[in-house]
Amino acid sequence: MEKNILQKNSNYIWMEHIIESEREMVTNGSTLLTYGKGEAIIKQGTLASQILFVEDGIAKLNFDSGERDTTFSFATNGDFIGLMCSFVQKRLEFSAIAITPTTVRIIDRDVFEYIIGSNGKFAVYIVKLMSELTNGVVHTLITLSHKNVNGAVATFLLTLSRLYQSNNLQIPFSRDEMADALGYSKESIINTLSTFHQDKIIRISGRNLEIIQKSTLEIIAEKG
Repeated sequence: MEKNILQKNSNYIWMEHIIESEREMVTNGSTLLTYGKGEAIIKQGTLASQILFVEDGIAKLNFDSGERDTTFSFATNGDFIGLMCSFVQKRLEFSAIAITPTTVRIIDRDVFEYIIGSNGKFAVYIVKLMSELTNGVVHTLITLSHKNVNGAVATFLLTLSRLYQSNNLQIPFSRDEMADALGYSKESIINTLSTFHQDKIIRISGRNLEIIQKSTLEIIAEKG
């Protein structure tokens, strides 16, 4: 039964690159776990011993330097969590926290490695995917580091809109957490959100957010 679900689930694009017997290996060599909002999926410092795939929900990826906890990426439906770090046989240098109830398929890494070794098409796909993921993280970190607070907040809100696939959403962060993620003071974040609200670019009340002028927000994200 689960095999059919894996094949029909549109999140499983990577399943198109493996054959039926390999799909069965994934099904038999994996388990589903559901994490509540705020629950740790990965704790920083744990061993990279499994492959994690998000079936449903949204998680944030954080790096804790000891002085500051920074959100550097997100994972949502159809994303692997930390795939580029999963084959290094060492401890993971980040944590993953569910910011909505999140269902994760935990796959035996030995199964995944076997399929990569025996299926060249899948191996090429995974290499390309890992390159894209690494490039995306680097691009995000560099982009945010060069933006002013308006551009950083606009980029952040557009990212949330993409993750939720909606212009109406609930921000899953406190203002303090947003400040930590973007590298600006809490006051700067509050002032920027207030300005966007006053300019009718967004409508915000507490954590409830509606993006009214998405094109304007995109311009601010690009120019800021």
